[in-house]
Amino acid sequence: MADVEEQRSTADPLAIQVVIGGERMTRDRVLAWESRRTRAVLAKFETRLGPRGFAELAPARTAADLRHATLDRQRAALTTLKMRLGHAGIYAMLGRELAFSERAARIGVAASRGRTRHSAVRVEVPNYSAARFAAWFDTLTASNAEADMVDACPDHYLLRGLPDGRQEVVETTGGSPTVTRFLVDYTSTDALTIPADRGYPIQIAGHAVLDDGLIIGGVRHQFRDRDGGMEALLTVQFPGVFPARLIREHQWHLATEFSNWMIAAAPVAAGSSPMR
Repeated sequence: MADVEEQRSTADPLAIQVVIGGERMTRDRVLAWESRRTRAVLAKFETRLGPRGFAELAPARTAADLRHATLDRQRAALTTLKMRLGHAGIYAMLGRELAFSERAARIGVAASRGRTRHSAVRVEVPNYSAARFAAWFDTLTASNAEADMVDACPDHYLLRGLPDGRQEVVETTGGSPTVTRFLVDYTSTDALTIPADRGYPIQIAGHAVLDDGLIIGGVRHQFRDRDGGMEALLTVQFPGVFPARLIREHQWHLATEFSNWMIAAAPVAAGSSPMR
């Protein structure tokens, strides 16, 4: 893990605990996954954009330099590439992948015949407030802070709020070979098969849909204050025919994005929570 230790952030103020499949994972293992995916996405940009396009969007760094940079610097460079490329550029660069993944999602939903699978992780943060984090997260999405949303995971390409209140997401889901685009409708949850736990009073839930309204999945993220800290149960719903490997890989995606968001929210969310 020496390489990960060299890449880990020097400003990680929280003792975040991630539980996947009943096993507690060290912060280093989450960072190792993020580092691997960051290098893979940087390589995709290098290949798709070519040296001139890459240099145009990241003039201060060459792709070769970034391969040996710290994770913090790679993360910042990757977010810069995505934001400078813009929405239209993201669509153009990923057009074939998005078309393929939409067809695959439609086939997967039809073949599943209502069956679903869930990808879930638990995250515990001591000396942290669930209510304050949830409020921070709501503000992040309501203010459409795209860079902050994209920065949380290397597999995020575009996250933005739409005028109708839904959220557009372009990301690599779990271990999928292609990038996927969908919309999250936080006003509708009736097709979710993820149970709501009454022990978690804070719920962020909604359907994942395509442009024509076809439900392809959904999310239910649940939060509570416990023993002076926050406990989060983060769950994503997929069609039942999706392979187990994709489901397992998305657990690391969830662990990465929410750990980074929790660190970003620390200035407002850190501090003792009410005892439960």
